[in-house]
Amino acid sequence: MPQTASDFIVRVEPVLTELRAKGLHQRVYSDVIDDAGHQYVDLVMEGGGVLGVALLGYVYVLEQAGLRFSGLGGASAGSITALALAALGAPAVAKSERLTEIVANMPMESFVDGKDDEDDDAPDFINTMLKRPGLAKGLWKAMQVVDNMNEIHGLNRGARFHAWMRDIVLGDAVASTTALRRLMGTTPAGWRLRDGTRHRASQLEGRDALPPLDPAKDYLCVVAADIATETKVEFPRMADLYWADVGAVNPADYARCSMSIPLFFAPVRVPLALRDAAHVKRWEDMAGLVADDNIGFPPPEAVFVDGGVLSNFPIDAFHSTHKVPTRPTFGVKLQWDERAHTITGPLKLITQTFNASRHCLDYEFIRKNPDFRQLVAYIDTADHDWLNFRLSDEAKLDLFERGAKAALDFLEGFDWERYKDTRASLIGAYQESWRPQTVQV
Repeated sequence: MPQTASDFIVRVEPVLTELRAKGLHQRVYSDVIDDAGHQYVDLVMEGGGVLGVALLGYVYVLEQAGLRFSGLGGASAGSITALALAALGAPAVAKSERLTEIVANMPMESFVDGKDDEDDDAPDFINTMLKRPGLAKGLWKAMQVVDNMNEIHGLNRGARFHAWMRDIVLGDAVASTTALRRLMGTTPAGWRLRDGTRHRASQLEGRDALPPLDPAKDYLCVVAADIATETKVEFPRMADLYWADVGAVNPADYARCSMSIPLFFAPVRVPLALRDAAHVKRWEDMAGLVADDNIGFPPPEAVFVDGGVLSNFPIDAFHSTHKVPTRPTFGVKLQWDERAHTITGPLKLITQTFNASRHCLDYEFIRKNPDFRQLVAYIDTADHDWLNFRLSDEAKLDLFERGAKAALDFLEGFDWERYKDTRASLIGAYQESWRPQTVQV
């Protein structure tokens, strides 16, 4: 019998009961509210393959606590969830239940689609490797997918995922970037600063009123890695570098770029051509280089792989160092940060080199902005394998429940007033460090 959203919601009913018993649905989490009493936050989600199911449980509990999302961002699985939430309704609308219904019926196993419709070698290789085979069997299976690597530079096309994202999740209503921007820029009725804390927030942010959302502004941040230009790309903000008519680009293209796990999915290739002087200047500003034929920059095409290669948890997406925010940026990770590793052999050396490169930017941001430790939650995803596209129904329910429990724990521990005090103190320290010093001779 197919799963439904009700299966997931019933699973976390004890979590919701505890949330209400502790009054967490009545706490203050943000200074931005609307006439319905919703509180608005920005949300950034970590990548993690199929473990992204846990993000749904996390978001569901946040919505049940009365939170809504004005800005959404992430990499890989996090970006897929962010884009889906953005596309399923205006900011004031609760969307996690609808998204859970979609995911419950998601043909996850079909996303392992080989190099063509007749290719059975790629799924066979992946399923064999998940069982941790011996060296001889692993090499034998690997020989069967050499043609995939040579022809498409990955085990799978990613075409079925793209079609699912485009047709099922986004549909005709959000078939363009213009439509997405318009939807995310829909200002909720009664969008305003909370009366009780307006003075503190607005004074420190330097304004007395909350401006409406802007349909021309990007409130979505999908992170991908353009390895041809060595660029961390944020879509749709940087899409004009790659497409002449950004407004017409289907947002599913951004998700497909962001989820291109190297070697697992084929990279996404986009032809590059300098269009005019403004486009040349845009590339120069982005790269800090002179776009010139003599140095071959930019190259003839962009090559996108999983955004997690450079930034698997882009928590800096909506951050401004020099002001106390009117709404916080919550972040949720799909694993605990493990900073101590024993390098025991060549395989561990290779995997840990990759892990270090994809985490270092995010770790560095947190180090320089320690206040974000108050905003980040961790979901314990246990021993679920992030590349297991054959997740059982029970595994999906377990991940959803783990995300819900992590949200409950986070809401119970988060203190909005304390966080604003921390930010105000940091801003004071920044200002003091830049104050001109009198030098006595």
